[in-house]
Amino acid sequence: EPAKFIVVVDTEEEFDWSAGVSRENTSVQGMNSIGRLQTVFDEYRIKPVYVVDYPVASQPDGYRPLQEIHQDGRCVIGSHLHPWVTPPYSEAVSSRNSFPGNLEKELESRKLQLLGELIGERFGAAPTVYKAGRYGVGCNTAAILEEQGYEVDLSVCPHMDYSAEGGPDFRRLTAQPYWFGVENRLLELPLTVGFTGPLRRWGAAIHRTLLHNGGFPYTGLGTLGRLGLLNKAWLSPEGHQTFELLQLIRTLWRDGQRIFSFTLHSPSAAPGNTPYVRSDEELTEFLSRCRTVFDLLVGELQAIPTTPMDVKRELSERATQRSPKVK
Repeated sequence: EPAKFIVVVDTEEEFDWSAGVSRENTSVQGMNSIGRLQTVFDEYRIKPVYVVDYPVASQPDGYRPLQEIHQDGRCVIGSHLHPWVTPPYSEAVSSRNSFPGNLEKELESRKLQLLGELIGERFGAAPTVYKAGRYGVGCNTAAILEEQGYEVDLSVCPHMDYSAEGGPDFRRLTAQPYWFGVENRLLELPLTVGFTGPLRRWGAAIHRTLLHNGGFPYTGLGTLGRLGLLNKAWLSPEGHQTFELLQLIRTLWRDGQRIFSFTLHSPSAAPGNTPYVRSDEELTEFLSRCRTVFDLLVGELQAIPTTPMDVKRELSERATQRSPKVK
């Protein structure tokens, strides 16, 4: 079976990643550089999904560059909820409230509704693909997505724990897709996060043990990484070296993974907006890293670039074929 992969771009305002969230940070000047990313995607015939937040959808500098790409059929538009910069502004700005799933159901729903309606106005169709800001799904998110006509969620970040900040705990989840919701009609396509090295099969347990039993957890994990015994990596050009990404893909592929999700943030298209791209030289390296990953996927592994909705259709058809026919 050929592998498939999607590319997800968190399409958002620029803000200081080291500072707290603020309603004042709504600049989207970085969107003027989005063509740098799209050029790379076009080279590999990749149709990325730009999950768009309110500052991008509400300002011409944000949405116009994407409209041109979308009109040509070269991308998919989804939604990305940053609650602190999305009306109605009725909640206090805090770390806990930056995870949309922590809001009261009515408020989470209303913010997503306003965002979806605005995206529909800008791009001609309501979004059906969602990614929560800060991966912040909560106990009401599935019901809200179903009510508003969404079909695919991209929010789950396997093997990660954000509970110290009030966010979700994904430590027991893997990168494999799964169905969820009241009638299991929503598809989750998690970020591709996994372990490499000889100890990878025990990676989740080792991380849980070292991070939650005191001592020197990061020193211990760093030692395992330097020895090549265990490393946790995200399939993202942000914060990872090229060799880590290639090792992750090959390892997961050998272990049976056939759907991959490559993720990045739109502000990284211009130097100075994220910790990962601070100079023209780092931008060149960043785009080269993307190309090297795509060379492996499309070339060596003969993986097929696809979209979240196409993945859902394919998995739905397989499920239907496997279901016993009722006489």
